[in-house]
Amino acid sequence: MNLKNIKPSLENIISTMANLTNMEYAVFNTNSELVSSTQIYLQRKGRNVHSASIEEVLNLGNVIVNKPGLMNSCIGCRFVNNCPSTIEVLSCIKLNGIPVGVLSLTSFSQEGHTLIEENIRNYMNVLENTSQLISMFAQNEISNNNIQMLHKVIHEITKENNSSYIIIDKNGLLVHWDQEFEDLLSYCNLYTQTIDIIFPESICNWILSTSKPRKKYSVSESFQGIIHITPLIIEFDIIGYFIKLEKDVGPSKQYLHQDYLNSIITNDYKINNIKNRIRKLSTSSSSVLITGKTGTGKELIAKAIHYTSNRSDNPFVSINCANIPDSLFESELFGYEEGAFTGAKKGGKLGIFEMANGGTVFLDEIGELQEHLQAKLLRVLQESTIQRLGSVTPISVDIRVIAATNQDLESMMEENRFREDLFYRINVIPICLPPLNERIDDIELLTRHFIDKYNKKLFKNVKDISEEALDILKSYPWPGNIRELENAIEYAINMEEADMIEIDNLPDRISKFTVKERFDFKESIAQKEMDLIVSTLNKYGWNLSGKEKASEELGISIRTLYRKLSSLEK
Repeated sequence: MNLKNIKPSLENIISTMANLTNMEYAVFNTNSELVSSTQIYLQRKGRNVHSASIEEVLNLGNVIVNKPGLMNSCIGCRFVNNCPSTIEVLSCIKLNGIPVGVLSLTSFSQEGHTLIEENIRNYMNVLENTSQLISMFAQNEISNNNIQMLHKVIHEITKENNSSYIIIDKNGLLVHWDQEFEDLLSYCNLYTQTIDIIFPESICNWILSTSKPRKKYSVSESFQGIIHITPLIIEFDIIGYFIKLEKDVGPSKQYLHQDYLNSIITNDYKINNIKNRIRKLSTSSSSVLITGKTGTGKELIAKAIHYTSNRSDNPFVSINCANIPDSLFESELFGYEEGAFTGAKKGGKLGIFEMANGGTVFLDEIGELQEHLQAKLLRVLQESTIQRLGSVTPISVDIRVIAATNQDLESMMEENRFREDLFYRINVIPICLPPLNERIDDIELLTRHFIDKYNKKLFKNVKDISEEALDILKSYPWPGNIRELENAIEYAINMEEADMIEIDNLPDRISKFTVKERFDFKESIAQKEMDLIVSTLNKYGWNLSGKEKASEELGISIRTLYRKLSSLEK
């Protein structure tokens, strides 16, 4: 190990220690070459080193020269009769027990000589601790070189096989990947991400539960093809996974479309109407605004729109407008040229709009977008061009924008917090998702879906939910909507030790929901449903023809409509 490889780190260590102790420092390698030193040391003693003194330290470990010119280590030194140092303490730097250099602590004043001699034990401790710190940096450099070499070997092997690959640790954190996936996911900081940015949850769970080489066909928005998994095992413990990806044309587009539409689990006529509307949008490039309360599934609807469209072979890129600082948002959307600002990546960076060219950009929580960025977004939608930061050249883009919010944008327009012209530009096709408390018939369906999901994820065997517990779920108002229901079932699966979810297994806020609260809530929902039926009949008429049209719009049979109307007459 040559200490010259960590010279920048050495300079930082030496500068810090000199400021802390008011002494001078120098580092030499095993060839007696000065690698780094404080400026005063360099001025007083120069770069030429008395090699005998360095060899002595390498052999003995620690040496104190408190009588310069009069000690054995001084014989042959050019400073033997006029050494500028009044005292010098030297310590051997070792790496895995092997000497790799020498650290010197020096004073050029009599005051410094006295201070060191009177506190020699303390200064020796400082010197040894600093030597160990340097050893740590040297070890880290070797590890980095070994990892880079390993990555290079893996890259060369997989390149010959014309396949892509990812290496993850046992928790799913990405530690290495090839250029193709770096380009595909360049809008993410990959070193802080896990495989769930690439694969759906079911595939992630399958990968992390694998104990032997396996393969599986997968379809997701970022990958379509065969996934080969090889666990990386050291002394019987899995430390990570090597994932090889073989892309292909995969199943037909129709299968992919159906997969996303089927992931919208419902028996509710309002959601089924939305699914039918999604099918009608398959050839459209018009902007869509999805509104609904938190947890109603806005991103799932956005993905279904994209993957059921003629843009499904092109990227779907999602960005949460609330999670990116304003200072970074513009560069994320539009990209930047090399040198556009301090810290700009060499070669520049593609923005989200360029990465999604030909596909779809999903702007979640668009109500959080600052006004100056609203103006820039409007210009992109109007002109279909973007301009990178630091560039004067416009770039044409062909994108579809799907926006989502849980806020009332029309109220925000009245308060001058959201641009009216942008609202009408993104609200070409509005989709309003109903809250879960207006989808009572879906609660049982979704509950059983989540029981199956978390049985597999948590390695449990819960077979069902009791009628009493299900009745509470149907009576609870679900302010957090589907996301809250899913969390409640995950909690219940964790708590259940038998094979049936009971009331006691549910979170306290749900299990303690009172009978009166449940009754009042049910009455409120029933009244809302009846109001909707009456308003629809008022639109089409109360005769047979009107009732047939109303039942079609409501997504219920004519018999169900008559049954609900009969309850109204009572």
